[in-house]
Amino acid sequence: MTPFVKVVVLLGCAVWPVSGVLSQEPVRAPLPNVQVTPVTQTAIKSTAFVSGTLVARQEVLIHSRVSGPEITALLVDVGDKVTAQQVLARLNDATLSMQLEQANANLAAARAGVAQANGALVSARVSATQAGLDLERSRILRNRGDVAQATLDQATAKARSADATVGSAVAGTLLAKAQVAQAQAALDLAGLNLSWTQIVTPVAGTVLSRDAQLGGLSGDAGQPLFRIIADSLVELEAGVVESDLARLTIGDPAVVQITGFAPLEGRVRLISPFVDPQTRLGSVRISFENPGDTRTGLFARAVVVTDAYEALTVPASAIQSIGSQAFTKLVVDGRVEQRALRTGILSDGRREVLGGVAQGDQVIARAGEFFRDGDLVNPVPLRVPSSV
Repeated sequence: MTPFVKVVVLLGCAVWPVSGVLSQEPVRAPLPNVQVTPVTQTAIKSTAFVSGTLVARQEVLIHSRVSGPEITALLVDVGDKVTAQQVLARLNDATLSMQLEQANANLAAARAGVAQANGALVSARVSATQAGLDLERSRILRNRGDVAQATLDQATAKARSADATVGSAVAGTLLAKAQVAQAQAALDLAGLNLSWTQIVTPVAGTVLSRDAQLGGLSGDAGQPLFRIIADSLVELEAGVVESDLARLTIGDPAVVQITGFAPLEGRVRLISPFVDPQTRLGSVRISFENPGDTRTGLFARAVVVTDAYEALTVPASAIQSIGSQAFTKLVVDGRVEQRALRTGILSDGRREVLGGVAQGDQVIARAGEFFRDGDLVNPVPLRVPSSV
C-alpha cells in the first residue's frame, strides 16, 4: 500500500503546475495595418490619344507666271525666313523689256492716230457746214429763178457728201480711241509680264522647298519653283481611331509632345469629315504655338481632352476585378467589407465611380487582394507625397 500512495502523490504534484499554465489568458496578435483613402469628388478628364506628323498649317506654292525665260538668280534657299513680297528669284527679262518698249511705241502711235482722226473730224465738220450754207443759198436763188435746177441738185449732193464725211470722221475717231485702248492694254500686259520676272512670295513664312535651278526654264512642267510655309506655322496632323473621332470637337484642348521639345499646349483646329476605309482612321489637325525649331515631318503625339467634369473617384489601385465585375474593399468599423462597383473612365491615376460607394467611404488604397471580407484590420490614412 505504501508505494502505491507515494506514486499517486508524486503524480498529483507533477500535474498541478501544468494545469496552472493552461489557465493563463491567451496573447492576441496585433491587427495588420492597411492604408485607406476616402472616396472623393475630384476633377477628371476624358482623353483621346493621337499621333502623327507635323505639317505646314498652310502651304503656299510659288509658280512662275511667265513661261520661257530662264532663271538667272536665286535669292533664297530652303529653311530661309522670308517676308511678304520678298523677291525669291529673277528671270531673264531681255525679251520682255523689248516687248514693253514696243508696246510703248504702239501706244504713242495710237495716240497720234487719235489726234489725226480728231483733226479730220474738225475738217469734215467745217466742210459740212460750208456745204449746208451753199445748199441753203442755192434754194433761195432757185426759188427766185436765178439759178438752174441743176445748180441746186449739185449743192444738195455736196451737202450730203459732206455729212457722210463727218460720219466717217466720227467713226475714225472712235476707231483711233479703240486702238489707243488696245495699245494701252498691250502696254499694261507687257509691263505685267516684265514684273513677273521678279518671283516674289505673297506671304511671310519659311521656304519649305526650292525646285528652281539656275538656268532652268520658268514654268517648266508646271512645277512650283518654291513652297512656302505661311507664317512659318506648323501643326500636328494625326490619325484618330473611329471610336474616338466622334468624341472630338473643334476647340478641344490638347497637349502636344514632340521629341526634343517641352510639352506644348494646343487645340483641335480641324476634324476630317471622312474615315479612311482601309485604316479605319480619321484625321485631325491640332494647332499650337510654334517654338522656333519645329519642322515639318517630325513625329508627335498629343493627348486631347474631350470632356472635363467633377465625379466621385478612388485610386485605380483600390479597384480589383473578377471577369467583368469591378469591386473594392472598404474598412467599416475596423472590418474589411467588399463592395461591387460601377466604374467610369480612368483619369490621372484615379478611376471614376458611378455606384457602389459614397463620398467619404474609406477604401483600401492598395493590396486589397490580401484581405478577405470580414477581416479585422487597423486602418491607417494614406499619405500623399508632398508636391513641394
